[in-house]
Amino acid sequence: MKRAGIFGLITGILFFSCGQIQYANIDMPPKRVKLIKDFGEDASKMILKELKKELKTALKTKGSVGAIDVCSKKALEITQEVAEEIGDIEIKRTSFKYRNPKNRPDRYETEALSFFEKTLRETGKIPPYYIQKINGEYRYYKPLKVQGVCLTCHGDPKSMDPRVVEKLRQLYPEDKATGYKLGDFRGVIRVTIPEDVIKKSCL
Repeated sequence: MKRAGIFGLITGILFFSCGQIQYANIDMPPKRVKLIKDFGEDASKMILKELKKELKTALKTKGSVGAIDVCSKKALEITQEVAEEIGDIEIKRTSFKYRNPKNRPDRYETEALSFFEKTLRETGKIPPYYIQKINGEYRYYKPLKVQGVCLTCHGDPKSMDPRVVEKLRQLYPEDKATGYKLGDFRGVIRVTIPEDVIKKSCL
């Protein structure tokens, strides 16, 4: 894994060190932060690449209504496949405005989502990541922004294809994931990495 950037020690949620910033809920040395970021970024990029490819193919071959199947069926499958390919990690996509109840945030994910939203409100910028240490494992969170293609089924229902709106109502009667605008904070990809995996990588 080759990725530039070494970060200083963390204190609390946000800590400045030599002009650099880390985002986490625990102190840890720079080398460990970099390893966690490497694992998290690699997994996140793999998922986003696969999801984007599946979504583009579905839009091209099945149209906007058919593309909903990518989110309702394929997304969870792709997430699991990437986790299995990398090995020894767990991956989840979550948001306060989730569509699939399986993606509902737990208490720790709620903390991370709140951190991103609070920092965005106060600074106008979305932090690049967030790290937690919980019960012998690390959680790396990568924030997601709404892109143009996302608005097909996550935008303003009044502007969406009526067939898409109806299909979403059928599949997700308690859907929370609409009303977004381009560039909005959408949610996170959470990559859980056992501490043993990080320790082995430090050797």
